[in-house]
Amino acid sequence: MINTNKITKNLSDNIVITPPIVAEEIYKTLKRKQIHNILDVGAYRGDLTKPFKKKKNTKIIGIDVIDDYKENFDYFIHKDFLKTTKKDFENLNIDLVITNPPFKKNPKTGNLYPQDFLQHIFNVFGEKMPVVCIVPNYFLYNSKKRMEYLNNLNITKITNIHKDVFTNVKIECNILYFNIKTKTKHDFLGPEKKKEKKKRYFKSIALTEEQYKFIKDNIPNFNKYIKELLKKEFKEFPK
Repeated sequence: MINTNKITKNLSDNIVITPPIVAEEIYKTLKRKQIHNILDVGAYRGDLTKPFKKKKNTKIIGIDVIDDYKENFDYFIHKDFLKTTKKDFENLNIDLVITNPPFKKNPKTGNLYPQDFLQHIFNVFGEKMPVVCIVPNYFLYNSKKRMEYLNNLNITKITNIHKDVFTNVKIECNILYFNIKTKTKHDFLGPEKKKEKKKRYFKSIALTEEQYKFIKDNIPNFNKYIKELLKKEFKEFPK
């Protein structure tokens, strides 16, 4: 099983880690919910559930076939999730399951991995378990059989993810919320806007209180005044 906190450039290679903006969006939606034990399916480094560490009395349980980052979790299960049973989660009291499965088709079942993950989650934890699952956009419309399956589930919110949100991959995705009451039923997550830092080329001049008052009283536009002086003094001063 491919690690589920990764998707790929052509959905089969070139690993891309789940970006923080996606994890923060999920956390923002759920941070006021009574959630104490979260199961991160296909956890890898724990990028998807990292923001929940800010929430008091919350434990993150990771499960993955890769255990290189098991120290990042309060509890870790080193196993293929699709091969788990109810016994693997005894006494863990899971309140929420969150996952970003591989987007490609499972050769064993012929289904897309998100469908197999969802089916297994609800088989193990019951149909009322709160679940958050990231899926490709086409997951919601290109299969009549899958539509019939999804219609029987309690999807309470859908967040569309812009194709530029994931790094080095261009694909529209959706965050699906199951069995979780939310204020909004549908919203959109776009890429983060990079904040441009304003460059300061000159240090401010230290003025006495009297000097500052003089400038304020006599020179309404100090910056314009300085520019005009520079133009007079230096013919080559750029316009």
